[in-house]
Amino acid sequence: MSNDAKFIIEQFGGIKALAKAINKDPATIYRWTYAKHKGGTGGLIPTSANNRICEAARRLNIDIQPPAVKQAQTTPASIQAKQFIHWFRSTAPYIHAHRGKTFVINISGEAVEDELFASLIEDFALLNSLGIRLILVHGIRPQLEKKLSNNHRSSRVFQHLRVTDKNTLELAKEATGTVRTNIEAQLSISLANTPMAGASIRVTSGNFIVAKPLGIIDGVDYQFTGEVRRVDAEAIASCLDSEQIILISPLGYSPTGEVFNLRSEEIATAIATAITADKLILLTERTELLSEDQQLIGQLTTEQAQVILDANEDKLDDAYLHLEEAIRASKLGVPRIHLINRKINGGLQLELFTRQGSGTLISIQPFDDARPATINDIHGIIELIRPLEQRGLLSYRATETLEMDINKFHVIEQDGLITTCAALYEYPDDNIGELACVAVHPRYRNGERGEHLLNMMENKARENGLKRLFVLTTQSSHWFAEKGFKAAELTDLPAEKQRRYNQTRRSSVLIKLLD
Repeated sequence: MSNDAKFIIEQFGGIKALAKAINKDPATIYRWTYAKHKGGTGGLIPTSANNRICEAARRLNIDIQPPAVKQAQTTPASIQAKQFIHWFRSTAPYIHAHRGKTFVINISGEAVEDELFASLIEDFALLNSLGIRLILVHGIRPQLEKKLSNNHRSSRVFQHLRVTDKNTLELAKEATGTVRTNIEAQLSISLANTPMAGASIRVTSGNFIVAKPLGIIDGVDYQFTGEVRRVDAEAIASCLDSEQIILISPLGYSPTGEVFNLRSEEIATAIATAITADKLILLTERTELLSEDQQLIGQLTTEQAQVILDANEDKLDDAYLHLEEAIRASKLGVPRIHLINRKINGGLQLELFTRQGSGTLISIQPFDDARPATINDIHGIIELIRPLEQRGLLSYRATETLEMDINKFHVIEQDGLITTCAALYEYPDDNIGELACVAVHPRYRNGERGEHLLNMMENKARENGLKRLFVLTTQSSHWFAEKGFKAAELTDLPAEKQRRYNQTRRSSVLIKLLD
């Protein structure tokens, strides 16, 4: 049998179930999960308990074979199959969340020229097959610059905007036609033995963008460089309802029949705003935002993104121009904007269908769908808290305990995944409540989810007439102190909680007055 206490506890269905099966006090089982310096056994089953566990396992038909032994008996093929099944199942919440949603995706002209573009097209086809409504907006910068060079023509650029004279406009039209045709051709592939097999994608383009001239700025006449005046949202919606992928080029048309050269990023933002798209995705030339220790910043609020933008001195750096566009889109009402390095093969799918993601998500709020937990959230809560229990940050909660107490929990959910949880246990006779099981997934800790859920639980406690809130913590005293909790004594807790206080964990007691 395995001597891993956590494994044995899980096989028996929790601490209480194991204690009952081997006729032991649950407190004894709890001590098996604690580190030795905290009075526990370091996560190991004591030798003296082995016989009882083996007998109980045989009696209850419970498998207590060590995972390592099972692994050794597993063939490489079956291991690979299990990994695939686990991955495939883990994408299901995202697939459900994204189906029927509308994404506007901006593709640079550089991306179209890259050898990875074929893989990117396959990713678009996959999104389409999953029921996601797509609008693709492409750029033409390198293609236009190549045509200018081949025709020995110069082009002026001010403040990252090209001055488009008549000759440049004609070359922009040529570049646009070539790029659009090549993209449509790639989306039309349906060869066997390729990811596009049987795709049968229908692509539509058209005069969806009404434009106007940019005019004269700081003394520079931009001539046929324009900006978006209006988006034909109704026509776009009609095409999306017909299950077509919409392909938009960086040209706009005026009511007088003139053509203007536009920034593709601006068009993407204008469309996403006009049709109230669920996501605006900017596929960029490099990883956009890194923290001070050079780690990718997974998520930012619009306000946090603005702080980063304001601190940057090179306002014309492509990375920060994309960030500026993302902030503008967010302020105009687009719920989520993703900045994804298009050079990461599969980066789009990683960002949309995995918890760790691959880019930076920007949104007005740092959280989504904070709500009371339901029994369907049990699995997500367990995935969130088990690693913290193993590190000693939280006390162990068996699955049956979570099921019984689920009405005390609130969670924050994003794309079908539980990212944050907390529970409120009330002691009305003492006008006090316990804030327990506060957990935030590591990927989302640079936001404000924990604080938001704390505020929600405090408001709930106030509504129920409680005057104080307490927490028991071993390693998070400073965080709670920053939120207004003050050190207290065990005797300040309700008598019932004092009796159940875990002397082995020796958690600090902190209390906050609710005004």
